[in-house]
Amino acid sequence: MAANVFRTSRNGAAVVLGPLEGKIMEVIWRAGQAVAVPDVHRAMTANKRKLSYSAVKAVLNNLATKGHLLKSRQGKVTFFAAKRTREDFDAQVIATVVGSLKRNFGTPVIAQLVNELAVDEATLQEFERVIAAKKTKLGS
Repeated sequence: MAANVFRTSRNGAAVVLGPLEGKIMEVIWRAGQAVAVPDVHRAMTANKRKLSYSAVKAVLNNLATKGHLLKSRQGKVTFFAAKRTREDFDAQVIATVVGSLKRNFGTPVIAQLVNELAVDEATLQEFERVIAAKKTKLGS
């Protein structure tokens, strides 16, 4: 379930999923439990967006096939639940992207991350805290 494509022009889960997939995942994550197809469709069309029930069901099935959702049935009703929490999904995407950058570009990636992210004293202190925790974990 690795992020094979990273689209910087999109936001949220859609940076690695399709736009509709990302919005549907957001609905599932907000629910925090298994959600029936009609409930997902209702949530997706609440703002008067025109979206067919069959399109929502097809995207839910695609997300299950890709390993992002768990699919279950209770009688005639199909339910979908997130396989990972939003936080776990985000962590996996970040690990995949940063790991690829480090593997392909080496040490300059570390310097660029610090240059891009450590923009104030509070952020620098957070970097130092994370590094100290990692050193402790590694026994350094």
